Amino acid sequence: MGLRDRYQARSPGMGPAIDDALERTWTKSSRYDRVARVTGTRPLTETGTIRMSFEVVDGQPFTLKPGQFVGIQALVGDLGYRKSPYCVLSPPSDDGTFELLVRVVPDGPLSCYLSSLSEGDEINFRGPTGRSMVPKDDETTQLCLIATGVGISPFMSLVKVLAQRGFDRPIRLYWGLRLADDICLIDELDDLVNEAVDFQYQISLSRPPEDWTGLRGRVTESVPPLLEKLGDRHFYLVGNGAMNKEMSGALSDLGVSLHEIYEEHYFNLKYQPDPDTLRELRSRFVANDLFSPVAHQEAGGWLVRDGQRP
Repeated sequence: MGLRDRYQARSPGMGPAIDDALERTWTKSSRYDRVARVTGTRPLTETGTIRMSFEVVDGQPFTLKPGQFVGIQALVGDLGYRKSPYCVLSPPSDDGTFELLVRVVPDGPLSCYLSSLSEGDEINFRGPTGRSMVPKDDETTQLCLIATGVGISPFMSLVKVLAQRGFDRPIRLYWGLRLADDICLIDELDDLVNEAVDFQYQISLSRPPEDWTGLRGRVTESVPPLLEKLGDRHFYLVGNGAMNKEMSGALSDLGVSLHEIYEEHYFNLKYQPDPDTLRELRSRFVANDLFSPVAHQEAGGWLVRDGQRP
């Protein structure tokens, strides 16, 4: 069943109106002119995380790099036109298929729409697009991957590709979730531990049960004490914009170059942390191997710029 048929089935007697709306939608956003068919949907958690698989059916190449995303658009009932990017969960393949990890939330019209689709339904999308997460061959830095929620998606693809390439630098993944019921993909993560040369992961729960033996708290609370060094690291931050901005701000303040911090925001895009939040977060880090202008100023030292003291 195509999109038009599906909406006509949901809204009997509104065929012409739906046709007009669809025509306006596609005309407004011709970039979303690619087509993929749903080949499967599988619930992963009782808290609303689903895994969806697609097959590209528009006859165009689908060339993916780890870290890239597809943009999906749809006419969602009487709510009108909705669109959103989704990072691809699956590694690159030659068969025109891909997978997405979708968190279904009641106030997320597009996520609810996607969860309502059945095998054989079609979506309109654009991409894949965005930056590749694969480090350059001449880089020697270790990788520190920090995700919240479905922000784990591009890291699954990245680590899989690096494992296939024999990447021998340490890769550390920290995944922040709220509840134990949110945990999924454990079998695949364990497989990656076995496949990769030096890959480890830890899960941090912000609302853990009493018997939880993993990390506790938000990743901005649980991860900084684990990082004994910040130099020679490439930091990837994907998920909640609040986490990204807080962590990237603290890392930068502590001397990490912005070139070594990769950010991909899923929501809270306009969030800006206040100075007190950053100060408290910086205090949680145990690493002191880099020169930190901010910490130097806070300690009452001189900040040298261009060889001159202010």
